[in-house]
Amino acid sequence: MRLGTFYIITQNVDKSVDFYSKLLQEQPIFSNENRWIQFSNFIAVYNPSYDKRIIPDKANENFNQAYIDDVNENRGEQKNNTAVVNFIVDDLDAEYKRLKELNIGKVSDLMYLNVFAPYWYFNITDPDGNTIEITGSRKNLQ
Repeated sequence: MRLGTFYIITQNVDKSVDFYSKLLQEQPIFSNENRWIQFSNFIAVYNPSYDKRIIPDKANENFNQAYIDDVNENRGEQKNNTAVVNFIVDDLDAEYKRLKELNIGKVSDLMYLNVFAPYWYFNITDPDGNTIEITGSRKNLQ
């Protein structure tokens, strides 16, 4: 088994693509209109409302009934942060400064723990409330 992709379910494609383009410092490499937007490093943005707009009420050659039922299932209030995307950078302080200056999402303070090894990181929140963890070496340890 190998990782195919890690995709983030979004309620606002434009905001999420803007956020992840700035976070990853790259433009998407592939897009299926506003349904699926793929970045090069196994990260994608998925818009489930696209499918809700185009699926029929009954199964056909494009959609089986199980998929239609799944898309239309009422899951209640959306829950985020069931997974955390973790990125490793070479210079944590420089990345922290870059993301604070971009002002694309809420950025936490730099955090430190030393349970099994020293570990510095910070979090940034995407437009849908998902937590992105950024970790790496601190070149300018203060």
